[in-house]
Amino acid sequence: MYKQVETVQELAKFHEIKETVWTSMGFEMEYAKEGSAQFLLIAEDGEAGGTFEMTPFSKSSAYMKSLFQDVVTEDMKVMEVDSLAVLPKYRGQLGQKGICLMIDYAEKNGYTHAIGVADPTFFSFINKKYQVKATQTKDIVFYKGADAIPTLFHLKDVYDNKHDPKYSWYNSSSSNQVKVEVGG
Repeated sequence: MYKQVETVQELAKFHEIKETVWTSMGFEMEYAKEGSAQFLLIAEDGEAGGTFEMTPFSKSSAYMKSLFQDVVTEDMKVMEVDSLAVLPKYRGQLGQKGICLMIDYAEKNGYTHAIGVADPTFFSFINKKYQVKATQTKDIVFYKGADAIPTLFHLKDVYDNKHDPKYSWYNSSSSNQVKVEVGG
């Protein structure tokens, strides 16, 4: 399940989780972007254990726009995905929830694609395990303290074909998004 950040307390929890994960991985912390939607990934024990952020491409940083300017075409509606962070205790249980969230959010908001700089392990994981087409658009870049792959995620391909057996892992039901109390 996931929950969109709506309160100051939830935003503080979002930043706390992200900072814990990013610091442990040697990444430079960055805070939520203006105009973005932040989400908490909720584990089966009811606790917030991860984060994810979606931003319209028009509100992306100058760096991200320059990295993808020759990739994004007029027929695409693109969002930037960022801040996927999962606390160690919840790794293995929240990755799929984050991918489902990305697809749900894209479908509900009419996005055809997402761009982002993906961790090489995540890039392989999303292509091979989940069969979500993710295309490397440039050479690996050093971003926020680590190597990352500039990636175009083809999300419309998934939500238009979600009944294909290869997407049997995907559940786009509205029950994925819930209102929950997030403790501090």
